[in-house]
Amino acid sequence: MKLQTKISVSNTIASVAIVLGVFFVIYQFFHVSANRSIKSELANAERTVTVVKTPFGIQYIVRRWDLYVALTDEQTILNDPYGIGYVEAEGLQKLGDRYVYFSRSGELVFGKDVTSSIRFLNLLKLLFTFSLLALGLAIFITNYIISQKSVNDLKEFVTQLEQLGGKDVTFRVKTKPRSDEVEELINKFNDLMDRIERTYKSQESFVAAVSHELRTPVANLIGYVNMLKRWGTKNQEILMEAIAAIEESSREIKDIIENMLLIARVETLTKEKIDVRELLEDIVRQKFKDFDIQLEGTGVIETNKEGLSIIVSILIDNAIKHGRPPIKLVVSDGKIDVVNHGDMIPEEEIQKIFERFYKGKNSEGTGLGLYIANEIAKKIGLKITVSSTPERTVFSVHL
Repeated sequence: MKLQTKISVSNTIASVAIVLGVFFVIYQFFHVSANRSIKSELANAERTVTVVKTPFGIQYIVRRWDLYVALTDEQTILNDPYGIGYVEAEGLQKLGDRYVYFSRSGELVFGKDVTSSIRFLNLLKLLFTFSLLALGLAIFITNYIISQKSVNDLKEFVTQLEQLGGKDVTFRVKTKPRSDEVEELINKFNDLMDRIERTYKSQESFVAAVSHELRTPVANLIGYVNMLKRWGTKNQEILMEAIAAIEESSREIKDIIENMLLIARVETLTKEKIDVRELLEDIVRQKFKDFDIQLEGTGVIETNKEGLSIIVSILIDNAIKHGRPPIKLVVSDGKIDVVNHGDMIPEEEIQKIFERFYKGKNSEGTGLGLYIANEIAKKIGLKITVSSTPERTVFSVHL
């Protein structure tokens, strides 16, 4: 079943159910009112019969000509305005083309012609039935026509998606200004495509830059391997130099690849409340137990545990490489300060240290560490700020 038909059928069923409920209440009101009126009238019918004792016996005088009255003991009809003969039954009875309601009081049976009331209720039932069918059809047609506009917009949306073909990340769905769920859906899709495009371009740029960065260590590897082929087996000095250079180039390649994997994993990070001191103690114990690192303070921060662990590890490693011991980790709620006592970072260099592949004058490595830390921080809702004086440099991670 197509969406347009489903919407129309669902709305029709819901509308018909509501109208049916209203009709049922109205019908029950008339039905109960009619029953109450008839029963009330027959309950007082005994007052319309006068019993008179005469020398010839007991005589019954019925003062209402339109009321059926019969005497059950003698099976005698006292008044029969409907010409139905003797009847001893109770409740509603269909006699020919008449509906008569009978009620018994002692030895007397009273009857009241309710044909007009029954016919009115039947007519009301028939009217409600036809009205419900006509209204249901009208509601279905109206809903079908109204939903056709929205469904046509969805069809246009799907048609434009088919043109996408999974290749063009710059594609955006075009729509006329409107204020409904279809426009909201299209806007959400376009927002998603914006994020995909940014991520794709970022990764494309990153891969291109990494590929460029890998050229140097790979070229070094090939160069030293060729040198080993020519002279390495004969000259011990050349052999040791080549092995050391190959080891260094291999580590550099390994660092670049691991950093690429870290960036790729950022997209799946989720948030939780973290005991910061406990996390820092684990990081120091597992990775930096041989270094002089001091912890101060306690605190809690809500972010991703793995991402925060990567950021702090990078900042501690950076502090060890560029500072003098001791390294201080100062903790408070929502903030971590990584303090080192190295050389002051010039203000113009602070603006560049988080750029991809940026290296300071005396820096070693790939130049990706602080870039990765900053990228992960942005993804998990954190910021990294830097302040540097001649006495110390502080990298602060905070919300």
